[in-house]
Amino acid sequence: MAIDPNIFRAYDIRGIYKKNLDEEVMLKIGLVLGKEKQSFVVGRDIRKSGKSLAEALIKGLINSGSKVFYVGTASFGQTMFAGWFNKLDKILYITASHLPPEWNGLKPSYGNGISMPEREIKKIRDKVIKIKSPAFTLQSITDKQNLNLKKINIKKEYTGYLLDKFSGIKNNKLKIVVDCGEGAMCLSAPDVLKKIGFKVSELYCNVNPNFSGRGSEPTQKTTKTLQQKVKKEKADFGVAFDGDGDRAVIIDNKGRYLSGNVIGIIIAKDVLKSSKNKPRTTFGTKVVRGKKIVITVSCSMAFEKELKPLGAKIIRVPVGHTFMTLGCKKYNADFGIEESCHAILPECFPFDDALPVPLKIAEIILKEKKKLSELVDEIKIYPFEEVVFDCPDEKKFKVMKEIKRKFLKKYKNINCLDGVKVNFSDAWILVRVSNTSPIIRLYIEATTKEKLKKLKQKFSEIVNKAIAKSIKQF
Repeated sequence: MAIDPNIFRAYDIRGIYKKNLDEEVMLKIGLVLGKEKQSFVVGRDIRKSGKSLAEALIKGLINSGSKVFYVGTASFGQTMFAGWFNKLDKILYITASHLPPEWNGLKPSYGNGISMPEREIKKIRDKVIKIKSPAFTLQSITDKQNLNLKKINIKKEYTGYLLDKFSGIKNNKLKIVVDCGEGAMCLSAPDVLKKIGFKVSELYCNVNPNFSGRGSEPTQKTTKTLQQKVKKEKADFGVAFDGDGDRAVIIDNKGRYLSGNVIGIIIAKDVLKSSKNKPRTTFGTKVVRGKKIVITVSCSMAFEKELKPLGAKIIRVPVGHTFMTLGCKKYNADFGIEESCHAILPECFPFDDALPVPLKIAEIILKEKKKLSELVDEIKIYPFEEVVFDCPDEKKFKVMKEIKRKFLKKYKNINCLDGVKVNFSDAWILVRVSNTSPIIRLYIEATTKEKLKKLKQKFSEIVNKAIAKSIKQF
């Protein structure tokens, strides 16, 4: 298979199985990543193509002299924990996260739990492209494997770690509805939550590689069944995980779907309260809490309005879990979140495992002695909308470049940290390319619904015209 450079994205590698990603491509990635005497942990989500892709990756790593610890099918958090807990050199997780089942890919991270940045993924891409053909076939690699491959089960240590971190909520008797979306979180979430003491009602908690129940993406639309079940069973809250388990969506006790902005502000408020003169260990180092909150450029302006009065320093970074993990480490942040619900609780992990999110929400509910809906209603959230436009991978960056050029000419208050963001006195819009899918996103937030409607209409038309022009030209 000819190497498609578009599968190497800003913070991971993703493609459609047998179209632009197969075992030979993964083998070459293993050959490039592998280093003599380095140790790797490899895990995969529940997709059908995962097993053979993992085997190919491992063979490439071993042929390059690496030692591989294989956790097999596991959640993202379990795999990250395996590398972080055992102090290995790198962590490789085979997944396409929330994308449909025909997709797959690779999330590469360092052993300290920090995602590889874009510049490193581009280096991998350039080296993989130069490999014309391996000096061996997949079938011919049999030597060294018994010596350099070790299968491990990290579930006991992972569960024990979380039980210890959240020992204060053991036997809490809260009732939650858990929606695993038939993905990788089926392998960890129900068990951990039950052992901590929740009354757990399960939904889509049996593994299904086709994600034929709810789908792998927990949106407001796909979690309707969860929303109804929370209300019907009078649960304290509900949680839905994406395909690999690096994001958790929360449903409050009234059945309302909560955005990453709402959940982020609730958790950040608690973290800021508890950060007063209290040191913590983060990323292996003891640091003094600095009331620093890392959020992405697409997050609500409500963060500044809600958290600055509490003494928070708000640091915005580009959209993407890699930028968030790097940002949290760089600034020794107390908490990090993006609008899509990727969250990092450094008091627990330096990576975005989704399972600590519902645990933290439960901890806050019990501490505040309030219903989740009451905590939600305390926050002033502005009208917000996200519009998605289909745009081929090979054209989306050219379209974005043209939009940015026009906006720089027309508007004064502009931020180009990620895509192009135009700030108005009572609103903002952001246009950016998705680094994981063939789409362009438009985000709009305003103080009134009327203002949002006008901005949505105006800037949707601009993006549609730019995409149409690009398609016509090529």
